[in-house]
Amino acid sequence: MRRRVAAALAVVGLVTACATTGQWAYEKKSATPARLDHDLATCRSESLDPSVFGLTAEQRVDRTRLNRCMERKGYAVRRVE
Repeated sequence: MRRRVAAALAVVGLVTACATTGQWAYEKKSATPARLDHDLATCRSESLDPSVFGLTAEQRVDRTRLNRCMERKGYAVRRVE
C-alpha cells in the first residue's frame, strides 16, 4: 500500500513538473550571448529551491525568482508559447 502511494505521489510530482516548465525569452539590447549565459547561470543558482523535488536542477528553479533576478539585471522577460 505504501509503495502505491509513494509511486502515485512521484507520478503526480513529475507530471506537475513537466506541466509547469515552459520556454522563456530574456532580451536586453546590450547583452551579448556570453553575457546572457552568465546572467542566466547566476540567476539560476540564486533561484534554486532545495525544498522542491526535481530530477534536474531546472525543475528545482523557482521561475518567479529567476525572472525577477533577470529583470533586475535589465532584461525584458516574456514567455514564449
